[in-house]
Amino acid sequence: MLRYQVKSLLTDPSAVIPVEEIIEREQMTVAGEQVKFLTPCHLQGQLKNIGNGIIRFVGTLDMQVRMSCSRCTKDTDLPLHAAIEQRYIADRQQGEIEDDDIEIYENELIDLNELVESEISMAVPMKVLCREDCKGLCPICGKDLNEGSCDCEQEDIDPRWDALKSLLQRE
Repeated sequence: MLRYQVKSLLTDPSAVIPVEEIIEREQMTVAGEQVKFLTPCHLQGQLKNIGNGIIRFVGTLDMQVRMSCSRCTKDTDLPLHAAIEQRYIADRQQGEIEDDDIEIYENELIDLNELVESEISMAVPMKVLCREDCKGLCPICGKDLNEGSCDCEQEDIDPRWDALKSLLQRE
């Protein structure tokens, strides 16, 4: 799965290999957060020889996922989209081109699995919100503040000022 024989691209520079894959995933962990896949990942694109033995993959990756809101922890469904571009060069040409963005392939076979995993991870937002104005949870009782306020007494004093506060209380 996601492995493509590219010999035809090397022998015929005008050839194109279309890529259309449905990737079934249940869940994965990204930066310590659980990501549950609601739909399969849809990978679409093409592999093409762009000269000098370099093969380029250009495509898109689309999926629907469920994650926890960063503020209130409610399950939140969101679409993820990634535009992908990656260049590959044969292992025998490795020393010919100095470019960190080019991946190496062996035996005229390009494996897109690692690229897809990486792109899914990068498509996941660092902070997920169920809605833009999510109020989060009360830090004292844990009540969801989106459902209403709680009876907890909260002081809006920055703890960095505690030392000065104690000086004022001595007078």
